[in-house]
Amino acid sequence: MGLLFNADADRQLGQLQNDAVRQQLYERINDVLDAIEDDPSDRSVRQRRYQTPPVWGVTVYGSDETWLVLWSQPNSDVVIHYIGEDLR
Repeated sequence: MGLLFNADADRQLGQLQNDAVRQQLYERINDVLDAIEDDPSDRSVRQRRYQTPPVWGVTVYGSDETWLVLWSQPNSDVVIHYIGEDLR
């Protein structure tokens, strides 16, 4: 099993990696990505469930911001659909 990123999620993660002000947020998002990869069935990475499209959401707090990671597991790989601000 591996993590696959759509283009927007991959670009956003790369921008965060190069943003000195948001390093805490970047590290926490990486921790969430590691947790998803390690055990996608763990409740901690399934905080929110969306029906259309069918994806899971994980809230991430860091650098005084709240972001969201949206992902799904259509087969043995996990697809990261969104990494960005939690607009909720």
